[in-house]
Amino acid sequence: MRPWLEEQLDRFRQALEERFGSDLVTLAVFGSQAHGREHPESDLDLLLVIRGLPRRRLERHGVILELAHHVSDQFAETMSAIPLRPEEAVTIKPYYLGFLEGHRLLVDREGFFRQILDRLERRLKELGSRRLVDELGNPYWDLKPDYVLGEDVEL
Repeated sequence: MRPWLEEQLDRFRQALEERFGSDLVTLAVFGSQAHGREHPESDLDLLLVIRGLPRRRLERHGVILELAHHVSDQFAETMSAIPLRPEEAVTIKPYYLGFLEGHRLLVDREGFFRQILDRLERRLKELGSRRLVDELGNPYWDLKPDYVLGEDVEL
């Protein structure tokens, strides 16, 4: 990660902790910045798990974006945040698979998100899932190699 972005990410973490205190459950970096495969135009993918966020997604994004702009306009334009409430975050989302390629947990109170990723890894093992790479070098998952048409696959 570029040094200026690392410094601003730390300032953003501090701003989140000042604003939300112990209600900030998880702050995680994922995507190309966490994998070390960023390009100059790559955004900074962040997952935030915060107790008491507004129910409406637009409101919660507004709160997060306001804090990001207090760090800097450039930071706010670079970051791409997914703000979730803990009760939403416990349900495994397809994009959580990307965390298994690499991530950084900057805040993870009581191992909240680590436990979710551990549960995901156990489930993938149960299914016999395989991480594959296509001819262009892009990773993808074969979630259930013995999948039968019409079968529901739950993570």
